[in-house]
Formats: sequence, C-alpha cells, structure tokens
Amino acid sequence: MIMNRKYGPHLYRFKHALLLALLGLIHAHTQARSLSEIIKSKELRVCVVAYHPDFIRAEPENCRGNCKFSGLVFEEIQVFSKFLGPQIQAKFLRLDWDEQFFNKNSEVVRNGIYTPELLASGKCDVYPNNLTRNEWRLKKLDIIYLFPSRMMAIVNKSKQKEYKNLHDLAGKIAAVDKDTSYHTWLGEQNQTGFKENPVKIQIISTHESFVAVDSGKVDFTLADSDLAISATQHELKNSSVSFPVGPTEEIGWGFRKQDRDLQAAAQRFFEDQKERENSEFNQLWKKHFGINLIKFIALVKSTP
Repeated sequence: MIMNRKYGPHLYRFKHALLLALLGLIHAHTQARSLSEIIKSKELRVCVVAYHPDFIRAEPENCRGNCKFSGLVFEEIQVFSKFLGPQIQAKFLRLDWDEQFFNKNSEVVRNGIYTPELLASGKCDVYPNNLTRNEWRLKKLDIIYLFPSRMMAIVNKSKQKEYKNLHDLAGKIAAVDKDTSYHTWLGEQNQTGFKENPVKIQIISTHESFVAVDSGKVDFTLADSDLAISATQHELKNSSVSFPVGPTEEIGWGFRKQDRDLQAAAQRFFEDQKERENSEFNQLWKKHFGINLIKFIALVKSTP
C-alpha cells in the first residue's frame, strides 16, 4: 500500500516489527502447522496482498486484519478450502507485498536462506498471491505452480511508437511495487543490459503503477500476463500492452518448505482444476477475465 511509502526506512521497519510483535501476542502459542493440524483446526490461515482489485480487493481501503475481501484470489481460496475439507474455513490476514518475505527482523534479505516469519510462526499457511518462482524467493519458500506467464511492458498510448522492443525501456522511468518480480527483473537489467543507461525505478503499489502510466507520470510499468489482461479490459484508459519482456515464468502459491503434505494437496488440486473444462477455477477466470484458465495457459504458451 502506498501509505507505507511515506515512512522513512527505519520507521517503516519499526512499524512492521511492531505489527509482528502484536500478532505474536495474539497467537502466543502459534507455530507452523501441518496439513493434519489444519484439518483438525478446521482453519486455513491465508495471507493475501490486495495488489489489484480484480484479483483481491480489501475494504475498507487501509484495513489489516478486519477486512472484507472479494475478487478472483479470494474466490479461488474458498474453492481450495472446500477441497481440503468441507468444514475448513479460510481465515484471512492482509499483508503488504514485501511482508511475505520478511525475516524475524522485518527485513527482506534476497540472498538469505530462511523461512519467512509469517510462515514459520504459523500465522500464515499459504500465500495465494500469484507469486513468480525466482531464485531468491525459492531460498525461502516453495511455490506450487499454477500457470505460466510473461511480463508485459505497459506504456501510455501517446508514446506507443517509442516502445518497440526491450532496448527502448533503457533510461526511462518505471513504476513497480517493492520486491515484486518486476522490481527484481528491472534491478537485474540495470546491472546488465541497461547498465550504461539504467531505468529509474519508482516504488509504488501495482495498482498505483497503472494509474501513474495512464496519467503519464511515469514512462512504463510491468505486469504479468493475467494482470495485463485484466488491466487493459477494466482499468487502463490511456495505456496498452506494448511487448513481452523476459522469459516465460511460472506463477503459483507460496508455502512453507516443510509443509510437504499441504503442497502435495495444492498440487493435486491445481492439476484437477486445469484438467477439467468446467472446473471452478475455469469458471472463475471466465467470469473475471472473459477467458478460462485453460485458454489463458494456451495463450501464454503461444506468445513468442
């Protein structure tokens, strides 16, 4: 959420350390839980990021633990909870994006090998936030594959002719959220192909990145294919997808590495959903984006 960006780095870390401490008081005896413990408790602890309204919306806008949720991801989790057991209820906690990867000190250490504190403590059983599998994240958690994706460069229509390929992004101003795959990719490009003319990166939320491009405040943003389809259909008035960047990626849900039984259940669930034309996920994707999950996967795989 952009509200967090107004704090200096030290106060920002203190704020999240305080949040984790308060949650620790609420769940003083909470520990990471196995699938059998989840079933026994009849509760699946779901930590979500309201990164875009079409995927998951949290109301009121600045809520944390007492939110009303809606959107595709929210509905997907309801289906998954029923798959685990008819009596299991999903209990939601809202996070900022980078909190998913925080260690005990409320920091993200990209090269560090650790279990994110919210997963290690048992406050979260699953991150269903369409995480891209990349090297630094897989040092901290496992991501069970749901669908492929490509990052798309989104630019204002008034500048569309200026953006024909990857090299046209060098030296421009981009807006992305902190510790997203977009942020990671741009950082890597600034150390390699864009080293002589790096992209200037502004850190704001994903939703606000779209607004910034649409209003002409920044030159471009990046979005995964599913998010790009949603944005161009429902949100962007003055901007459009220009071209794909980077390789095909694998997107999925995040779990604690030790939770093998829960991961295996998610894998079986995803495979079933992707195999059946009339599955709940296919119906939900069709409702939200006008294209079901099977067709979306085929579309991404056909992207050059």
